[in-house]
Order: sequence, then structure tokens, then C-alpha cells
Amino acid sequence: MIGVSILGHFKKEEKALMIYSIPYYIKIVFMICLLSTIEQCKASFEVLDPSYDQKNIRIIGQKNKKKVYVIIVEDQLHKKIYCVKQYCESDRIFLSLKEVLMSAIAESANVPVNRVRLIPAKIFFPGKFYKKRMATLHTFTPGKSLQSINYPKVDIQQFNKRRKIFGLTRDVIDCMSLSRNLAEIVAFDTFTGSKNRSRVNVFFDEESNDFYGIDLKKAFLRNLGHSAYINIKKMYAEKKFTSRQIDALTIYRDTLKKLIAKNPPSDICKKLDALVKTTKLNNKYVLLTSHSVKECKVMIFQNYDSAKKLVVLLDEIIKNYKK
Repeated sequence: MIGVSILGHFKKEEKALMIYSIPYYIKIVFMICLLSTIEQCKASFEVLDPSYDQKNIRIIGQKNKKKVYVIIVEDQLHKKIYCVKQYCESDRIFLSLKEVLMSAIAESANVPVNRVRLIPAKIFFPGKFYKKRMATLHTFTPGKSLQSINYPKVDIQQFNKRRKIFGLTRDVIDCMSLSRNLAEIVAFDTFTGSKNRSRVNVFFDEESNDFYGIDLKKAFLRNLGHSAYINIKKMYAEKKFTSRQIDALTIYRDTLKKLIAKNPPSDICKKLDALVKTTKLNNKYVLLTSHSVKECKVMIFQNYDSAKKLVVLLDEIIKNYKK
């Protein structure tokens, strides 16, 4: 099944190179952490294993949303909650594929967004409204949306509707400085061209004091890396960044570096092609998907190149601040 393990993110030679370049006394710790992460990812979606007894899965609720069915299910054996998501219209299924793809990218850099897996069309799963159509399975995100709890301090959307500005602004950078999670989510959105990170799509968990992103479908629609580059260069020329802003930008830059290193555009495109092949629908949908895939691939390469250029600029700014 596509993306059930993070092993697919690394080729054998890449793993060997990563480990070879690390001092010997750190290698053991590195391998333990890597294997632990792999096992956690497998365990998160044990319910999708063909041998798993689906009698342990029960439907416990439903969220009413336009054009999409969201069914909440519980794995009673492992005490875990998931969301099963299906679009009502077949021509919107490409959005589901993008959510699975974005989840894989986020996992590669351990970005705090909900994890998503594909449930193929021919696979039965409790909560699938259309039995013969593909669906997605989402990990349940702790906390509540910033919109619902009226959390006043945070807005990390890289599109200011009032001023019609795309990319990073000082306001977004100030919000990033409030939590490491927020800086990582913003970097992920920049890398994937996701301008839809409204307050509805950011969750805050009061118990852990952590932030999480949800709703990954509107990705690779705009080159946000290019917009961020222009905005940051202009901001830096006008007024120096504060120490808190530099700290936030450092986490943002480091997350971008991880995403760039682990997600070459050619690899992302291969994963997208593999996901598209799992869909079995009519010719009208195939033609529509082909057009969407072509546009998406253009944005994948553009965002990747812009992210690399942005990192070089941030390296310079951060280095000059520390002098």
C-alpha cells in the first residue's frame, strides 16, 4: 500500500551515506531513533494491514462537511481514533491523492501535521460511504482549531487577503516565534505551496501545548518559496529582524533544509504518479487528473527550486545576525 512506511523516503544508498557520515558513537543512537520512528508509523496504521480484524473498528461519529463525507472510526483494540474521508464528486478525488502525498512529505521531516493513508477503491473499510471508490484514512488530531477556541495570537496563513500579499510577512514570523511547531508548519507550507493554512486548519492542544496542521489538499497551487524570498529580502533591507524572529527563521530554515534533502522533486513526482495509478475511474476523470497532475508537477519543481534559493538567503541573514 502506498506510503504505509517511511522506508520509501530513503534509498538504500542514501541510508548508508547518512549513517557513514555520522561519528561512530552517534550511529547506534541514530539507528535506534530511525527504527523507532519506522515502527511508530507502522503502528499508527495497523488497521490498514490486510490481516487486521476489522471487527475491532467501529463507527463512532460523522462530521457534516460540504462535498465530502467524514466518518470518525475507533480502533477498539489499540484505542485509536481515525477519520475516513471521501469526496462526494469523483472529479475531486485528486485532492485526496494530494493529501496522501503531502502527508508523506511531512513525515520525512517530522512536521506536526495529521498523517494520511490511501484506502484503495477495491479495499473495503468501515466508514467508506462509496464502497467501490478510494478513500483516505487520517490520524485524529488532538486539540481544537484556533478558530473554534478563538485563540487570538496565531495566524500563519501565507496569504494576506486584506493586503493581497503571498508568502511570509513579519506578522507570520512573529507567530512562528511562539512555538517550534508553528515554524515547522510554515516551512512545510512554503515548501509545498500551501496557502490555505487558515485558523480553521491549525489545531492547538492545551494538554501538550502543541500546534498541529490539518487539511493538506490545497498544495502545490502557488510558488510560495519565491514569494517568501522576495518578502524576506525586502523586510531585511527595511528593518533588521529581532532575536526572536531570527530564532523562528532558524527553525523555519532548518525544516526547509530537511524537506529539500529528503524530497527531490523527481521523487515527489514519482510518488504522485504511483498514487494516480491506484485510481480506477472513467475516462473523463482520467483526462481531468492528467491535467491536474501536469500542473501539480510544474509547481513541485518551482517550489523546490525557490526553497533552495530561500535557504541561501536565510543562511546569509542568520549568519550576519550572529556576527
